[in-house]
Amino acid sequence: MSKYEENIIAMEAVKAVEEYGELTMGELIDILIERMQPSGHDMEILSNRKDTFFSQKVRNLRSHSNKVFFNNVYYDNEMDKYVSLDCKKMKEVVGEKVYAEKLGQKKKRVAKFYARKIDFERINREKQLIGNAGEEFVYNNQIEFVKKHAPEYLKCVRHVSKLDGDGAGYDIYSFNDDKKLVYIEVKSTTGKKETPFYMSALEYAFYELHKDNYMIARVYEFDMNTKSGKIEYISGKSLESTYDKEVSAYKVSYIN
Repeated sequence: MSKYEENIIAMEAVKAVEEYGELTMGELIDILIERMQPSGHDMEILSNRKDTFFSQKVRNLRSHSNKVFFNNVYYDNEMDKYVSLDCKKMKEVVGEKVYAEKLGQKKKRVAKFYARKIDFERINREKQLIGNAGEEFVYNNQIEFVKKHAPEYLKCVRHVSKLDGDGAGYDIYSFNDDKKLVYIEVKSTTGKKETPFYMSALEYAFYELHKDNYMIARVYEFDMNTKSGKIEYISGKSLESTYDKEVSAYKVSYIN
């Protein structure tokens, strides 16, 4: 049950206005409710009002002339909008058309950022819950496969990430039906096969060095209770030609 203080709301409000550039009070309230997820007391309706305690606190930023908020945000009386200080300066030097384009770009970046944020939360949750179980599932599947197609190499199948840690760039060392070695990286989800998966910089670098004998074992519809699911094996060449890959992180270093 939340009971947010005004200054905490003010800091989140500043962040929202900076990200969008311009917001009406109604838009600001909607965004803060979505992001801060107020509950309990904060979501109770005030007597003889349409506002909840939370939405009224957001409105109080203006009526109380909250210093945290107004030291960082400009109120445009003509538009009845809260404007970031950056956008206020920009508006003074560019034309209306350019300004509108810049605002549109900001909104797209916000939408993209918060979609990614949700994705990463889901990825972290999946990794904790099913990562190891998914790898074990694929390892056992490979034992059965190699027993049938390359039995002389059965003892060479190795669960590398379990035995040696995660630094190898792949999870399982195995063999294909031509008795050639393959490096298998396991990506597990309880969802559908089409759910996007993520590769670390190390994993991607290893894949680029070993495309010919690299595979992604895509474990999907995985059931943690039965420790079972479905597996699709994706070759390194298929990964290169038929899957979209998008950069989702940056390493930032000092320039000497």
